[in-house]
Amino acid sequence: MSSNNKIASLPSPFGIYAPTITAYAPDGSICTQGTRQFVRFLLDQGVDGLTPLGSAGEPCGLSVKERKTLLEAILEEVNGAVPVYAGIVEYGTQAAIDLGQHAKSLGCAGLMVMPPFLLRPPKRDILNHLRRIRDAVGLPIMVYNVPVLNNVEITPREIKMLADEGVVQSVKWSHTEVSRIHDTRLLCGSDFPIFAGVDVIAFEALAVGAVGWIGGLPMIVPRLARKLHRALVCEKNLDAARELWYQLLPIIHIEYRSMYTDDGDPHWLAVCRESAALRGIAIGKSREPMTAVPASVRDELKAVLTSMGEL
Repeated sequence: MSSNNKIASLPSPFGIYAPTITAYAPDGSICTQGTRQFVRFLLDQGVDGLTPLGSAGEPCGLSVKERKTLLEAILEEVNGAVPVYAGIVEYGTQAAIDLGQHAKSLGCAGLMVMPPFLLRPPKRDILNHLRRIRDAVGLPIMVYNVPVLNNVEITPREIKMLADEGVVQSVKWSHTEVSRIHDTRLLCGSDFPIFAGVDVIAFEALAVGAVGWIGGLPMIVPRLARKLHRALVCEKNLDAARELWYQLLPIIHIEYRSMYTDDGDPHWLAVCRESAALRGIAIGKSREPMTAVPASVRDELKAVLTSMGEL
């Protein structure tokens, strides 16, 4: 592909790439103004890039038209300030290509592509899904590995194979096993960008070779997430990073508490949305079936963020 040389010349993603939350109006329609307000908050907090319309953007609850409208508003708000890797969460290959081409037309730096979900096609079809998106769109692809949501995992060896083919250029590992970071780094080398995608392993991931972080804390406390990233990845200051990490753990315990319960409450996304609402961002209520966190969780989150000087 002639696009491979162009892809190779583009800057590699690095640092805190924050997901974006979709804002809703009282009638349940998308609210581009509220979404832009949240994006502005992220930019003002110093994030290095954005990954809109990944799982935090609730693309599964949005029409294709709504997703395109939101991405257009986000790119307008960003106005070239940071790179944007558009989330592509689609089962169908042609639908994913359409979204990818739209993202390219807006000036996105790359795509963050979730493997096809629900029907779980054979692995050869999943890998070809990525190849066809690369061929048709030509933007750098970050594999969005999130088996807890879509029950599909592209292994480190498969990532290495796709990287050698020029199909994928980075990976987000939303996996609680930090060994995925180890194995990808070992196979793909230090020049292949790896992003931590689950907050509970962010410290370990950044310490062992991940160059970036895409997750809940980059949405909740982006300034502090960036500070932790710089301490571990840039300054190699383990002591300072460890001290900051233990300040952040109470938020992570609220965000991921449902991992250890049967009822899934509070949901990590509802916690992220509530943190934005506590800051006065017009995020609105999520579309059903997702609801807001219970009042007790809201009070607990408010207390923690206030104690950290974030509210």
